[in-house]
Amino acid sequence: MTYAYAICSTDDIDLKHVATTVHFTEVSGPNTASTGQTATARCSREEGQLVSGGAAISGGNVTTTDFSKAASGGPHLNGSFPSDAAGTPVGHGGSDPSYWTAASHSGGSPSPGSYSDVWALCLDVQHGHKR
Repeated sequence: MTYAYAICSTDDIDLKHVATTVHFTEVSGPNTASTGQTATARCSREEGQLVSGGAAISGGNVTTTDFSKAASGGPHLNGSFPSDAAGTPVGHGGSDPSYWTAASHSGGSPSPGSYSDVWALCLDVQHGHKR
């Protein structure tokens, strides 16, 4: 299943003063059969709060070239979620997460040249509220 999200504003937020930052991390793997991999990206407190993220498993270099699929048909994305620095999911109502993690798996066959990709969307609206 694929999900897409939109970030919407209300009249009480002045978008001229909203700052967004996107962080990307790409790690090699999973490459061998029946193994998993995680990749984690972080929002710093100076950049605002983590509001969303995204993930993929690819053939690599997704920020510099067109998206390419992993070499094998087995690799798949197991999850994409807010987490702590170790990649442990943060549950509903959990403390203010600053990380987004992608969890991928190679499937039952080797997948040389696979990469796990993750994005964290940071939003600073601290100075954007009209008073």
